[in-house]
Amino acid sequence: MRKSNLERHLVNCPHCGKEVLDHFTQCPHCKGELTPRGYTEGDAKSRTKIRNILFVVLLVIAVAVLITLKS
Repeated sequence: MRKSNLERHLVNCPHCGKEVLDHFTQCPHCKGELTPRGYTEGDAKSRTKIRNILFVVLLVIAVAVLITLKS
């Protein structure tokens, strides 16, 4: 049986035993400190870089379309 995306990221809190997401730094139930193991800072940086590149590409396309429509 396949796990859903959410289920793959659930881990048990070592303090209270309740399920939390693997990228949490603090348990929302008992406020115990957790070591995140899901997302890393590198993932966030690469996501930001991709978002910025996509924005520039879409901006260039929009400007090209506007110039074409004015002609």
